[in-house]
Amino acid sequence: MVGDFAVGKTSLTQKFVNNVFSDKYLTTIGVKIDSVMVDDTKVIVWDVAGRDSLSPINANYLVGAAGIVFVGDGTRPSTIDAMSSLWETTVDRVGDVPVVVALNKHDHPDWSVSSEQIIEFSNRGWDVFNTSAKEGENVKSLFESLVHKMN
Repeated sequence: MVGDFAVGKTSLTQKFVNNVFSDKYLTTIGVKIDSVMVDDTKVIVWDVAGRDSLSPINANYLVGAAGIVFVGDGTRPSTIDAMSSLWETTVDRVGDVPVVVALNKHDHPDWSVSSEQIIEFSNRGWDVFNTSAKEGENVKSLFESLVHKMN
């Protein structure tokens, strides 16, 4: 799980792994690791601390990743625009691994994702999902898609 701060990485992970959602925002320090079975595949989810202008992503946490979930906040376009630079950091550390994209907070009234952004990600071969950790929208599909791409 890679993305800027407060985009919903932890919320998506917790919704998928434990089927819970909390409105409380707790900053991830370093990395939080969870595991879950998807079909016959054990998935270990590394929820990497979010990136902001003062603290870039710690790319060392990405070494050995078999796939990446990029998460952007659909109410903050800058977090979606940032995915290109995050990809450059990621590919330098792990190579060209399977990628899926979660455009999170789809349930929010300030949703502002452009079709051009979705097309750009799709053209890279990335599966794109409008997600809501709060409502559970497309959370399971997001992770299942990544597992399918990795197998």
